[in-house]
Amino acid sequence: MSLDAPKPLEIDGSELYVGIVAARFNGALVDALVKRVQTVLAEAGVRAANVQVERVPGANELPYMANMMAATRQYDVIVTLGVVIAGSTVHDEVIAHGTATAMHMIGVQTECPIINGILTVENDEQAEERVNGKLDRGAEFARAALEMATQKLKYTRLLDELDAEAARRDDLDNLFHSN
Repeated sequence: MSLDAPKPLEIDGSELYVGIVAARFNGALVDALVKRVQTVLAEAGVRAANVQVERVPGANELPYMANMMAATRQYDVIVTLGVVIAGSTVHDEVIAHGTATAMHMIGVQTECPIINGILTVENDEQAEERVNGKLDRGAEFARAALEMATQKLKYTRLLDELDAEAARRDDLDNLFHSN
């Protein structure tokens, strides 16, 4: 566990659109994560009307819903939230690895940042410390979302400008070569 989190950036979130996908499994813990993410987003100026929360049964379903939300192209970033507590089998590891891989792929394929806010812990005490204790992972997930949404918008605008410039050059080339 790292306690060396980056210093929060000052980000104006007033124009950002954020999707949150939250598991219902371990509901009280996930509800606290959702609330903390929403609070930090609001503190950065993200309008409540620009935040859409969807619920799914468990952590395993988070990538599917994140993919569906990203496919709409309505969001600048999507935050997935879940709590997976180890049991007597390796099921928690399967879920953690599978969802992390899927969310990385979704982010790259859809060009929408996906914040992996799935906590994988050994016991209830670790979960509580990360959700309601001093570790405050919900705030970290929200700050990562703000930063990545800002980066997405920055590079989307740059790519749009480059595409427009290329189209202007193509138009000029066509004009000169058609005579």
